[in-house]
Amino acid sequence: MRVFQCLRCDECCYFDNEERGPILFEDELARLRALARARGFDIRYRELNINGVRVYRWLMRGYCPFYDREGKACTIHAVKPLACKMYPLLYNPNTGEVLISKECRWVNEALSAGERLGLSNFPEETKALEEALARLYKVKVRIHG
Repeated sequence: MRVFQCLRCDECCYFDNEERGPILFEDELARLRALARARGFDIRYRELNINGVRVYRWLMRGYCPFYDREGKACTIHAVKPLACKMYPLLYNPNTGEVLISKECRWVNEALSAGERLGLSNFPEETKALEEALARLYKVKVRIHG
């Protein structure tokens, strides 16, 4: 079984549509806004409500402002939001589904090689997903892949 290894292809750091931006928790938004201000820009966002929890859709078009295109790396990797940490896992709060993004190059390569992918292929990303779900639903979450 292969374990997910980011190929640093930048697909998850480029947004062709503002509605595809990451969902942020309040503390993440505050942290990112402070980091952005220190670098001379601001973060645009829209408030949402998931299960009574106030969250924020980060509105951006093009590359994430924290993505270093030359070095092909996240400049805030250690403090990036849970939505980024759990990628290529995606959570749909409307249906409760956890999906594996086919926009991820690693996922596509694994699927093309005939691999069947499940959460066990994404141990670190699953931990971030569990934390996000625990924060949304205020319960301890343990996902078995």
